Amino acid sequence: MADAIVSEVGVGISEDELERKLEKKRAKIRSAWIAFVGRIVAQIMGAVATISLGLMLVQKYQSPVAAPAPVPAERAPHGLVPVRLITPGEPSLAVLPLQNVSADGETSFARGMTDALITDLAQLDAVRVVSRTSSAAYEKGGPLPQIARELGVDFIVEGAVTKADGRVRIALRLIDARRDEPLVSASYDRPLRQTLTVQAEVAGAMARTVRDALAAESKGTDVATRTLNPER
Repeated sequence: MADAIVSEVGVGISEDELERKLEKKRAKIRSAWIAFVGRIVAQIMGAVATISLGLMLVQKYQSPVAAPAPVPAERAPHGLVPVRLITPGEPSLAVLPLQNVSADGETSFARGMTDALITDLAQLDAVRVVSRTSSAAYEKGGPLPQIARELGVDFIVEGAVTKADGRVRIALRLIDARRDEPLVSASYDRPLRQTLTVQAEVAGAMARTVRDALAAESKGTDVATRTLNPER
């Protein structure tokens, strides 16, 4: 390359002048290479910036996937108890299947009475009631403290149904499972003519009794065991 430069700058000049011309030529060549490399680097950086900007614009303006429309909640059929939130620390109870001690051995009234009690008690504020499906497993009874621990409740409602001579007696007890002691004992005597009416009346009366007893218990009031025999 040096020979080519020498031939380009000419022959017959002094050695110093030749060296200066050679150095000037070399500097010119270096400048040309630097400019060329600079243009290449600038083009590469420009391309990278263009691609990055394009990706950012695509990501920004890309249409989001539409979320599935919420399914409207179905209106609860008439007669069902709406679900409510559970408050931590609120008292809880379970209604054990009522025992039928009638001579006829027919259990439909006792089962219906159990369901009515669970339904009315579940509507009380600040009281958690275990479902019938869970409490039905203890139809044969057992130690109440153990049943309460297994169901995770503080109180238990138990009772029995006796039918005779066209009348029915429903004996119910609210048990404090922690002490295995009854808080309230109630006995309801009714003519056995309109079964659903009797079940509704007794369930409502017992729900009010349980509400008052639990309210007194939560306030630390000494709740003496009471035996009720309300007549309407």
